[in-house]
Amino acid sequence: GVIVAVDSCFKGDDKWYEMMARSRPPKDKPWYHVQKIDGTRTYVAERNLENDPTKNN
Repeated sequence: GVIVAVDSCFKGDDKWYEMMARSRPPKDKPWYHVQKIDGTRTYVAERNLENDPTKNN
């Protein structure tokens, strides 16, 4: 996917966090808006991002 925006800390609501962020990533660290290859978007904690080894960074 592609990062399209970044929040300096979690900007979602607590209900979403409780339901979707099962690993309980920190809310006080950056969170990213990511557009996935299939066109959908997701909200990802920084600690859950991974580099794509097939791409030149």
